[in-house]
Amino acid sequence: MMRSLYSGVSGLRTHQTRMDVIGNNIANVNTTAYKAKSINFSDMLYQTTQAATGPNTDNGTAGTNPRQIGLGVKTGAINTSITTEGATQSTGNPFDLKLTGEAFFVVSDGTNQYFTRDGSFNVDAAGYLCMGSTGYIVQGWTNTDANTGAIIQDSVKPIQIMSRENSTYPAAYTTAASISGIVDMHDDNLDTENGRILNVQTLDNRGYEYNLKFGIKPVTNNVTSTKNVTNTERLYQLPGSIACEDISTLTYFKADGTEIKATGLPSALLKALEEEAKTNKAGVRNGQHTDGTEDDVTITISDAFLTEYNITDLGDASTLKDSEVRVHFSGDTGYVAYKNAGGATASNVAYGTIDISTEAMAALYGAAPALNASADLDAAVSDGLLVIEKTYTDGTDNQYEFRSTDGNDTVLGLDYTDISKLLATDASPKVQAQYTSVEDTTLAEKIDGSYTIELISMTDSNGDEIDTTNLGDNTSFNVVYDISDGDFSYVGSEGNTAFTLNLSALNSYFSDVSFDMSTTKNVENGGKSTVSGLRDDGRKVGSLTGVSIGTDGVITANYSNGMSKSIAQIAVATFANAMGLQNEGDNLYSATANSGDFDGVGVDIKASGTGYMTTGVLEMSNVDLSQQFTDMITTQRGFQANSRIITTSDTLLEELVNLKR
Repeated sequence: MMRSLYSGVSGLRTHQTRMDVIGNNIANVNTTAYKAKSINFSDMLYQTTQAATGPNTDNGTAGTNPRQIGLGVKTGAINTSITTEGATQSTGNPFDLKLTGEAFFVVSDGTNQYFTRDGSFNVDAAGYLCMGSTGYIVQGWTNTDANTGAIIQDSVKPIQIMSRENSTYPAAYTTAASISGIVDMHDDNLDTENGRILNVQTLDNRGYEYNLKFGIKPVTNNVTSTKNVTNTERLYQLPGSIACEDISTLTYFKADGTEIKATGLPSALLKALEEEAKTNKAGVRNGQHTDGTEDDVTITISDAFLTEYNITDLGDASTLKDSEVRVHFSGDTGYVAYKNAGGATASNVAYGTIDISTEAMAALYGAAPALNASADLDAAVSDGLLVIEKTYTDGTDNQYEFRSTDGNDTVLGLDYTDISKLLATDASPKVQAQYTSVEDTTLAEKIDGSYTIELISMTDSNGDEIDTTNLGDNTSFNVVYDISDGDFSYVGSEGNTAFTLNLSALNSYFSDVSFDMSTTKNVENGGKSTVSGLRDDGRKVGSLTGVSIGTDGVITANYSNGMSKSIAQIAVATFANAMGLQNEGDNLYSATANSGDFDGVGVDIKASGTGYMTTGVLEMSNVDLSQQFTDMITTQRGFQANSRIITTSDTLLEELVNLKR
């Protein structure tokens, strides 16, 4: 049988295999991170019909080459274009990653480790970073240094992004704050009781916020001098009698229980209803009011009622004609002051309801009168107790003197608050005298460039005040400025640029806080101080707001309190012979004896110089369609040529068979 037949068959087989490789490449033209394959042919065994001979110098013959007949072709190797990167495809998914260089992601199915260039990752329900196609978990380094927060590159482990420990960032207390701005010596706020106010927020180690309220005031020296003072004396006289009376508030209702607003009734009708409710003058009242008791009486708006009280026009209240109005008494009682002794007589003038303490009542009127009774001024002051009020033009607090009308001073031992309630009933106090006197005074003289800053209060986020007594006297500090240029000199004592509040003395969850004042100045600013405070550190508890992946594969968690931390780093694997990796399907590779083993640790993609990662993009297939179609043409022609070998050999055999004819 002709050897060429078998050579043609081997050619058909190898070209068919090549077509299979080309078809697989084209089929995966859009497969993420697919690496194109290529096939190499090698010739098969040779039949040697004559071995080579060497030259013989003794008899003068030359050497001859070997005579060999080839027996066909075979597949030499199928290579993967694994080091050629595919194009970049943008996805916008922050967990999609593309590798630059020759490295591979490391993934695991829980038992075996695989390698892939397919970076289409997502996060599963348990928070693990995994392949979107297979669910295999991405491997990396997850341990961090407790002091620096740096990633520790030890054995790779599954990367869990959304873990319980990564869901929040712990709070931290404030240890430092800054006070900056201008202290203008002409600022009127500096001369108030607490001085110029500034607030600084601070945090405890649980993240709760507190407000520290400070006041800045000038340091002063007391200087004694004299001043002219205009004195004004006003004379008041106490009421002669106090009566305990029913001072009920009256409300009005229709027969169906609907309240009638007093503002909607004519004043004449209101007055008539009140008088009728108390006296039954017109005889149209039903019910009886008892002083000091909450009760009701009913009044019929009849002709007799209107005639008795001379009401000719009800106005907007005309609908009440011939109907009943229920008058409700609140039952309140109180003390009413009268100008003269004798209480509620027809000729006595009522000053109005007053509120007076039992001490003042006992001292002035002997005792509190019972309901519907009165008490006159005590005999000791029956001639009339006078109260003199002195007012000063310099803003000094008002002063009061008590004396009887005979001019003798009277000491009652009463607080003026009680007396003033009685004096308030006198509508027209008379000016007794006004004169000018020269009096000694002590003036506070400001020391230029010298101030104090003092903690006034500390409140929590609800506005409730925190007890700061444990801080002792360590809440006020001197602040000194250079008067030549207004620059800051020191706070507390010379050389100090900051003062410290020992807040740790309040509770263990506070830290002492240092307040830096070195940037403040004591210069002119139009009479307006601008000093303000700001905490420099401390934080509230932060919740996870997102994660980001760097070019080195470091996964950073970002939190609502502005903090971030590295929670893991994606490790990559490199191989001495990446083409020796074995395809496992699903864009996965496994290590073989010829690729080299994975050491279980991996490498840092940037530190090792093997490339970098890009987020939001994927690596596309590196299949070159133009190359594949060209290879397809040559493969087709090769297949056709080998088929011609078979048909031609068959024709020769046919001629051989026909020789017997």
